Formats: sequence, structure tokens, C-alpha cells
Amino acid sequence: MANEVVKHHNDLNTIPMRKWSKEEMDFFFAIIAKLRDEGTKEITFDKRSLAELANYSIRTNKAYEQLINQLSKNILDITYLEKKRTTLNGKPAYLSSRMNLFSRFDSKWTEDLSELEITVKVSDEFEYVLNQLNSEFTSYELAEFTQIRSTYAKTLYRLLKQWRTVGKKEFQIDEFKRLLDTPDYYTPSEINKNVLNYARKELPQFFPNLKIKPIKSNKRGTPVIAYEFTWLSEKTGTWIENKYDQQAISPGKRVRKEKLPDWAKENYVQPEEVMLPKEKQDEFSERLARIHAKKEKK
Repeated sequence: MANEVVKHHNDLNTIPMRKWSKEEMDFFFAIIAKLRDEGTKEITFDKRSLAELANYSIRTNKAYEQLINQLSKNILDITYLEKKRTTLNGKPAYLSSRMNLFSRFDSKWTEDLSELEITVKVSDEFEYVLNQLNSEFTSYELAEFTQIRSTYAKTLYRLLKQWRTVGKKEFQIDEFKRLLDTPDYYTPSEINKNVLNYARKELPQFFPNLKIKPIKSNKRGTPVIAYEFTWLSEKTGTWIENKYDQQAISPGKRVRKEKLPDWAKENYVQPEEVMLPKEKQDEFSERLARIHAKKEKK
């Protein structure tokens, strides 16, 4: 699987994806990763490159075709709501705009389903989510995202990555249910069983020391009013090349890194020998003679 970093505006995290399958999410964000910094030009994928990018094993061509068809339907059904500050008759106001994320999503199959070509194009209005990023962006590694099986845990992974360097995020109950797109009838017990239990199993390998705490009101019945997530904050750093090439390493297992001495590194240059000044040489010879003299006395 190729090393890819997904990076997009935080606004993309507000899109509801409850009806999507794990595989559809993987393909969608694999495409998002490739579209980053490409403006609004068309991008083309072939059958195998897209599957590899999404860490998907092609078992049958028919199942793959059904997956792509459903993915296409989900993507083109997305209506994105953008809110901007503006004015109305000289007063502060908000402008709400609904838009499609993609202006084009075409899939072309051969009759025997052995070959596939997909062409996608970002709409002009949606370009800012991928290409005009400021401080309000979410960044994570596609290889990590595709390892997660629960769709709720996948969504939580993206939401927590938005706060990866903070190590703490609290969601009010209404906000939490809206962002996770849970059914309206879900009680705290059902949220714990169907959402948080999967998060506790799958996310600690990406968020060390992850803790999930329900916050309750002092009112009668002590209803849950929020959920607090805490973890060890992530240190920013550079991308490690070939990080996921060793597939034998189990998810979450830490690999010990050996620090090589300078002489063992590639492109090491032997430093030139520098002769000591004559005064230093004489001083060194005198010290050496005194050491030898002490040894002889013993």
C-alpha cells in the first residue's frame, strides 16, 4: 500500500456518513488523499491502483463493481452545507450554501469486469476543502484509517485527529450524535454499546492512553450531557518513508528504532585528520611520560 496522508478542511468532518460501509469510506478518503493539491482538474484511477490505495483486496470483480457503483451513488448524493459570514442590509449575517462535492464521478468497466477506469473532478465550490487550507484542517495517515473496521470508530478517528496535538476533546451530546450521525433514538446505553465500545477496541493504537468519560448533569436522573475524550497528545513531525511496508507488524505494535552511529549512515564522510600544534604535542608527551613514571614506581 502506498504511503498517503489525508489532509482536508475540518468542514469535511461534518458530512454524515452513517449509511456508508467501511470499504466505501476507505475508497472515498483514498480519493480525497489523491485529490489534495490538485486544484479542480480531473484525476483518473485504474482498477488496481485505486484498490491498492484503499487497502482493498479484490475477491471478485462483481463485488468490486457493486462497491464502486454504491460509492458513486453515495458521493453524488452528498450535499455539503457551507456557512459564511456576510452582511444583509448593513447587518452581520450568515450565508448558507448547499453544493455537491464532485462535479464528475465516472466509472468505465469492460464487459468482463476485468478492467476499470474511474475519473473524478472536484467542484469549483468544494476546492477550498482540499486545496485552500489554513489552520483549520485535519491530517492523518490513510494506512491507519483503512485498518479501522467500525464505521463509527472511523468517524471518531477523523474527529479526534482534528485535535491530535491537543490530546483532549469534549463533545456535547447533541453535537456528538450529529457528527456521528447516530439514530435519534439512541440512548447513552446504546451509544456506549454500538459506538464507544468499538472506539475503545480500535482507537487506542492510534491515540495512546485513550480514555472516554461520559459527563453527567446534576439534574434528576443524572443524564449524560457530553463525552470527554483524552489521550496522549501527538507530536508533530515529518513523514517516515516506508512506514507501512512491513505488513507483518501487527496493528498497534511498537517497533523499536535503533539509532545508527554517524559512521554507519549512508553518505558518511570521514573527517580529515588535523595535526595538533607542536605545543600541544609536547604537552601531551610530558603527561604521558609522567603516567609511565608513576606506573614504574608502583
